[in-house]
Amino acid sequence: MQSVGIVLRGGGQAEIVREEVAAPAGSQVLIRTHAVGLCGSDMGLYLGTYVGPKSYPIYFGHEWSGVVEAVGPMVTRLRPGDKVTGDCSLYCGACEFCGRDRNLCLRIEKFGITVNGASRQYFPQEERYIYRADPAADLDLVALSEPLSVSAHAVRRVAETRPELRHESVLVLGGGTIGLACLFALKYIEGCEHVELYDLVEARVAKAVELGAHPPSDVPAAAGGGESPGLEGRDGYSGLYAGHGYDAIFETSGAAQSFTRAVDLMRPLGTVMAIGFIPSVQFSLKQVTFKAGRIMGSIGGTGEFERVLDFTLRYPDVASQIITHRLPFEACDRAFDQAMDRKNAMKVLVHF
Repeated sequence: MQSVGIVLRGGGQAEIVREEVAAPAGSQVLIRTHAVGLCGSDMGLYLGTYVGPKSYPIYFGHEWSGVVEAVGPMVTRLRPGDKVTGDCSLYCGACEFCGRDRNLCLRIEKFGITVNGASRQYFPQEERYIYRADPAADLDLVALSEPLSVSAHAVRRVAETRPELRHESVLVLGGGTIGLACLFALKYIEGCEHVELYDLVEARVAKAVELGAHPPSDVPAAAGGGESPGLEGRDGYSGLYAGHGYDAIFETSGAAQSFTRAVDLMRPLGTVMAIGFIPSVQFSLKQVTFKAGRIMGSIGGTGEFERVLDFTLRYPDVASQIITHRLPFEACDRAFDQAMDRKNAMKVLVHF
């Protein structure tokens, strides 16, 4: 079988190539790709600026949806015609961390980043990394499963440490795909009552409010600019414990200033969850100590796919708000250009 796909070589080079695809063997599943979503990692691979482990040349695409074309003789759960998506984190399932969080596998590979991904009409994948969607599911929304799962995983990790999270004051910093996905996980999966979202782009805040967020209240008007007042700018302990701020804050923008602001806005006994990739940041560690606060991190979405597939099936009109552009794979360069327009693009889908 012939398959056409997009291979990245870095430096803004995207090449359309053709290859032969073998029949699936063993526990492999052959997928016919429907759509691939573009994220910051893909843009870094395209430009050659991605700083993590990577391989070139590579079929990108770790956010995807498709249909099972054929299955190997050892496949037990899936059948041709099933609508599916799959993991980015290709875990071993046997190391010490796989038993605790498969996203931290000691022998992990990243689909579409360190090993070939879904940016092709057909590709093979091991059955254990595949999730079946409902037959009625919209395959464009199924392609959102990976970024939604990343946010759902971060939200679940915070919820496990905060049993009353649904009744607490929660803030999401950043209104991009991951920020909105955090809002969805908080409101529609965890049932949180009060979630605010702040972004420097007012249109993103307005969209978040339309989708169930409360307007930002305690975020200073100067958030994202200027210095955080820190401990020195407060009137003793009363300023720390005055009740303003948020019990849980999700920093999704990846901006160092935003993280500093999050620590300042954290209430006593609060939590700051770092999802955005920030190389380094300066903040007042004294605030964490005085507030007895918690700083957490999260990576990957393995373990959450079933929950987000249920969310997109139940709330398609909400989930679809993330998608701003749809293009055919032949226009891959234009798709990357549009994805880099942060003011006008959220999630760009490339259709195969």
